[in-house]
Amino acid sequence: MEEGRRKFLVTAGGTSEKIDAVRRITNSATGTLGSRIAEQLAEDPRTESVFYICGQTAVRPKTPKAEILSVGDVADLEQTVRRVLAAHQIHAVIHSMAVSDYRVKTITTRRLWESGCRSGLQREGKLPSGEEELVLVLEPTVKIISLFKELAPAALLVGFKLLDGASRDELCEAAFRLLEKNRCACVFANDMRDITEEKHRGFLVDGNKNIEEYGDKASIARAIARHVLEKL
Repeated sequence: MEEGRRKFLVTAGGTSEKIDAVRRITNSATGTLGSRIAEQLAEDPRTESVFYICGQTAVRPKTPKAEILSVGDVADLEQTVRRVLAAHQIHAVIHSMAVSDYRVKTITTRRLWESGCRSGLQREGKLPSGEEELVLVLEPTVKIISLFKELAPAALLVGFKLLDGASRDELCEAAFRLLEKNRCACVFANDMRDITEEKHRGFLVDGNKNIEEYGDKASIARAIARHVLEKL
């Protein structure tokens, strides 16, 4: 890859899976950390561009080097990732996005489900509001993190792991498993209990099981950008 013309891909925010024409299943990810990482990478003079793939309501980075690519559901995210990686030589991918694990396969009612009917309700328009008990059947979505090394084997990959109620050791072990499975250079692990508007505590784990702890978004963003730039 050409020195002095580095390109990065950062994912941030959350995806949103369609229930009907107006309703969605989504999550609380804001994209704040991802936007700060993008800004840190953009500050390096060797950075040419940062492709910022984000949820529709995610925070955007404040840098002219960022190309904003807004996505909706996981299928949209997958198409956008494939398009960017096919068109550009990406030096590093920072995958901080909260990707939906499931999407809606079928919507029916409890009455129809218990009667054995599995055909589901029509979802093209808005589902009626009068039904008291709707049943949503979910199916797994594509694991986006598993695509990056397949599509861009030379790119350095940073993964993220979020748990709820886990200890430090549990977080770091989960991060290392994710790292090994997806050939990440490092993984940032954090727990829901440690994320508020005032703080964001987590651990950066590398392939040698070195662990660095950080306590706010600014220091996390600087650390991840530093790790990426030093490894390139």
